[in-house]
Amino acid sequence: MTSGVQAYIDPIFEAIDEAYASEQKRIAEFQIKSVLHEGIHEYLKVTCKKDGLWVDTYEPFDWDHRRPDTKISGFTDGVTLQQVQDEWMPVFRERIEALFKSKEFSSRFFRYRLEFHLEVVLENKASHFTFSLLNEDERQQLLATIQQFVEQKLNPSSKAVPKEEDDFFLVRHLLDPHLYPVNAQWMNELLNRMDAKVKVSRKREEAWRYQLSSGLKHWAEDEFLANYTDREKSYGLDYKVKPDILPSEIPAPAMEMLLLTAMRVGSTDADARQKYLEIAAQLGSEQASVWLESGSGSIPALYTSERVICQANDILQTLEVQIRSEEEESYREAFVYLCDILRKGFTKEYRMKFKSKVKNYLPVPKLAKSTLHRFFANALEYPALHPLLAEYAEVVMEEFKWYNDVEPGEKSAMPGTYAVMGLGLKGKNYFPLVNRYMKLVDSEHQSVQDGYAAVFADAHGLTPDTIPVWTRVLLAGNESAKPLKSSRIETVEQAQVLVEELEKLEDYEQEVLVYRIWGDAKKLKNSLKQAAPEVKELLETLIP
Repeated sequence: MTSGVQAYIDPIFEAIDEAYASEQKRIAEFQIKSVLHEGIHEYLKVTCKKDGLWVDTYEPFDWDHRRPDTKISGFTDGVTLQQVQDEWMPVFRERIEALFKSKEFSSRFFRYRLEFHLEVVLENKASHFTFSLLNEDERQQLLATIQQFVEQKLNPSSKAVPKEEDDFFLVRHLLDPHLYPVNAQWMNELLNRMDAKVKVSRKREEAWRYQLSSGLKHWAEDEFLANYTDREKSYGLDYKVKPDILPSEIPAPAMEMLLLTAMRVGSTDADARQKYLEIAAQLGSEQASVWLESGSGSIPALYTSERVICQANDILQTLEVQIRSEEEESYREAFVYLCDILRKGFTKEYRMKFKSKVKNYLPVPKLAKSTLHRFFANALEYPALHPLLAEYAEVVMEEFKWYNDVEPGEKSAMPGTYAVMGLGLKGKNYFPLVNRYMKLVDSEHQSVQDGYAAVFADAHGLTPDTIPVWTRVLLAGNESAKPLKSSRIETVEQAQVLVEELEKLEDYEQEVLVYRIWGDAKKLKNSLKQAAPEVKELLETLIP
């Protein structure tokens, strides 16, 4: 290596050594909890510009335009691309390969494969050079570990359950094209086995589903979409098929894998599923076109009568309802159809297109005025339909799920929300349903129920029959819920029932209720100055 090359290589490897030393120290502190946990590093990039250089040990984001970490004025002055190709790259390959095989790094430092990227900016134009290194012995050892894991932990006849810490690595390894050829049928079989294993609890299922969805999206973006589409933005789903791509150029296994990915991620990201299927259809997939047009075929996709038209697509998670005749029977037919497809597997987190000349809404302040809300509010105007709406609510209510009638956020509502809140305002027969809903709702991530207590009290008043339900509604409020404008507790009978309800609760729940009704114990005490003696005596027991 000439001294001229040395002047450039030395500061670069000083930066690499510094970065790797920091990573070595960090990795040494890891507590390895998964047998599938192999090395960390599989990527190394060096960027050289006129004012210096920097090193990335992880692939940087497209929008990362930071300044050089090592500042060297005039660093690339006089350098040519030919020099980089002929003189720099052989040195890089020799020294990076030596690092890759070095025993000074722990077994958890490098993966079995390392990609090296060099970016050199000359005269404001970036040029890229790259090579890959492979440790075949490490690769074979990893394959053997994965195979043993599959045989022991994913064996249907075994009671073994993979640990949550295994999820990330299992997904990463199975989707790694350098470990396994793309095979959607084989992949789906293993994923089904894992699905069955994690059914021990909802939390375990959710953890697995998150890692799987995340891994599949990375596969779709890095291994498929990067080859066949252009992305106008560095985030979101803004993909467009490249104009020069022909359907015949798409390998069948890759297309099958994209379809499997679309179906799998759809349970947690309907927008991603739709986008992947749209791209697949544009690239010639007839299956994707059928799914986009009419769904999977596992539910009745269409119901028509003189009164109503209902069309559902379980792939897109959409329901379209057109009311041809504004009458009770039209809504009855729509709800019978909806309950039927829900029992056959249609998602509870659907979005709706609704056509009707009538626009009713529930008087609950935080509810979104969506078409789905209007559909339920219209149906609630027919008392004879209330039992059917209650039946629907019992089918659809599920914790940690939300309708897709609005963007995720403060207006998100658990399936069943509009039916339950409406029925709760209509009659006492549905108080048990309201109670079940309020016990089930995820108050940490949903707040549309916060305004319901006041509306409920307006509709029914506060009596021995309503106060137990009212307190349950208050307890289901989000932590951001504000106190009521008026406590409405004025009579001995009301105070007696309220105190009896609070005595059934844990101390922290009592504190929540006192806050939601009065603001806090101090405000409760102040409010009692004007209360009747009997009421004051009862409510003072709530003051710590």
